[in-house]
Amino acid sequence: MSAAIGAVHYEGFYAGDLKREPSGRCIFAYDQAYLEAYRPDIAFTLPRSGEPYISENGLHPFFDNLVAEGWLRNAQARAIGTSPDDRFDLLLAFGHDCAGGVSVRTAAPGDPPNIDIGDPTAVAALTSRASLSGVQPKVLAVRDGKRFRPARRDETSRYIAKLPSGALRDIVENEFITTEATRAFLPDDRITKLEIASVDGIDGRALLVERFDRLGSGARIHFEEFNQLLGRRSGDDKYNARYDDMAEFILRTPGCTPVDAWRLYRRELVCFLTGNTDAHLKNFAMFHTSDGLRLTPAYDLVAAALYREYATVALALGEARNLTIDQIKPKHLVALGHAHGLGAHEILDAVSQLGARRKAAIKAAKAAAARAGAERLGDELVNFMEHRWNGSFASIGQFLSKKPSDAGANSI
Repeated sequence: MSAAIGAVHYEGFYAGDLKREPSGRCIFAYDQAYLEAYRPDIAFTLPRSGEPYISENGLHPFFDNLVAEGWLRNAQARAIGTSPDDRFDLLLAFGHDCAGGVSVRTAAPGDPPNIDIGDPTAVAALTSRASLSGVQPKVLAVRDGKRFRPARRDETSRYIAKLPSGALRDIVENEFITTEATRAFLPDDRITKLEIASVDGIDGRALLVERFDRLGSGARIHFEEFNQLLGRRSGDDKYNARYDDMAEFILRTPGCTPVDAWRLYRRELVCFLTGNTDAHLKNFAMFHTSDGLRLTPAYDLVAAALYREYATVALALGEARNLTIDQIKPKHLVALGHAHGLGAHEILDAVSQLGARRKAAIKAAKAAAARAGAERLGDELVNFMEHRWNGSFASIGQFLSKKPSDAGANSI
């Protein structure tokens, strides 16, 4: 393994160097001028310091989570002639446009990646030198008039085009319908904006997701997924956690606000209502703001439970691990609320609000399904939501009425 070095930028400002030694040890060191200018930390787990951060076994978790996953990672590895496990080289070659405000570029430009690998979709994805999470095929896109096209290199992209996946039927339509149902359940929350459209040069319809980490001016807005905030590496670590862990992070971290724990709880409830069983640590995130960390809009909302292989909920609820969606009972949802700092009144209020919006969510799901030409899928989701409501949510009030008073519980 050879030594290598990359220049790390935060929202356009040079922040420091990321180095790999021949032993595989990785080191990040802030630039002195960046420190003297009192610019922000690039990551929650990498606060500004004059001392280097040393990771003995590969990339630090913050950087490790910036590396592409799945189909895109394999295409990137082919383009630069390396192993998909060579995460450092992949980040240096394709870290120009990462999620959030940080980018990583090689400090010693060499031969450019061979992006002409015979697959038009892969070529479109590789051209922008982007590093995107998730196993679903995707490319960066820009709106050109009324059409979308793949982003060119060094071009600011406001959209991620998520493409059909042969392994999961109707995944594009599924996320579109689930997101619109979630928007109806949580009308006062921020939900990612998206639409179904074609992308020039790419077969099939795509889900065009508007990026909440980019402004029209091209400015980058920094955020971190909870996998990064909790210091977990990419891969299966995103599943080795509890929903409680995210709530505890918000409640215990200076600069966070307890209201975000309440918002997070409501989003998790909707995940269980809509069958979004793959809601893992990389599917929840927080912005870096001048006032502290704040929840980003909700994103990656897919009724994964409609696919049989995704019946198990991604994260543990308290100490209950590997629950299938049908095994979630009122006791789990109430305990989850307590873990988010909520008392019985706040829990019941959150559930009652969802109940009051069921008709609106059903209407939104059916309307989205009609727009997507996937009425049968919309009916599946509606039936699933009604089944989950009657199976877990409808009896939460009765469950709480039988519990001893929890007046001592924390609440917002």
